[in-house]
Amino acid sequence: MFSEAVVQRQARVYQALPEYQRRLRLLDPKPSDAVAELDLTGYEYQVCSQNGEDGVLVEIFRRIGVEDGWFVEFGVETGMEGNCVALADIAGWRGLFMEANPDTYHHLHHKYLWSDRVTTLHAAVTPENVQELFAQAGVPRRPDVLSIDIDGNDYWVWRAIDAYTPRVVVIEYNSGLDPDQRLVQPPDTPGWDGTDFFGASLGALIDLAARKGYRLVHCELAGVNAFFVHTDEAGAFLAPEDVRRRGPNYFLGAFGHPPGDANRRYQAV
Repeated sequence: MFSEAVVQRQARVYQALPEYQRRLRLLDPKPSDAVAELDLTGYEYQVCSQNGEDGVLVEIFRRIGVEDGWFVEFGVETGMEGNCVALADIAGWRGLFMEANPDTYHHLHHKYLWSDRVTTLHAAVTPENVQELFAQAGVPRRPDVLSIDIDGNDYWVWRAIDAYTPRVVVIEYNSGLDPDQRLVQPPDTPGWDGTDFFGASLGALIDLAARKGYRLVHCELAGVNAFFVHTDEAGAFLAPEDVRRRGPNYFLGAFGHPPGDANRRYQAV
């Protein structure tokens, strides 16, 4: 579906965003619109992330500061691409990568074979084992960032994490679902089948985040990941209602996933 031309266009957009942001500021060096000032869209930038997550995370931590420089990410495949790969490989953060697929984990493991800062685990993360895996890897109770991307039970896994309080959470959501509805795939759903039946609506994640003490601060341009910051540190960001909602725009090419089985149903939460 995603041709080389589409991927190249995506790269050009992210490369141009900082310059575009600079030029926008020239229109009004002292913007009176607080929403425009706090919006994270113009900070999207791609180094090792799939989309503009690298730039968003750097700007978030510029605003709230870095504490221990600790990350946790699962669903990172080979480690060539991920939301925390640049933090590990370039910024030198400590952290944990987990991957379920044995073939991709083989590459991930060898990439960090001699690292004394990055731990890798071959594990299928579930609501039942996620905190045990964190403890096994020595994850601190308050890591700087947690990134969840497992193409399905992301909502249920985050809901199960109650002994750890990451400062920032990046989580995949289903931007094809109405963001005002609270819909989640049932927890017993088999693995993702490549269709548009997966994950949770943005509204479901906003509600879960609020119960856990987090606020939505950004939805990235591609409509793949939502960013949440702990309420104690969220004052330097947009209010959740001001964060722009995105539809499926994968690889910035206006693509979504093909329709799934019409008989499958989401669970209201």
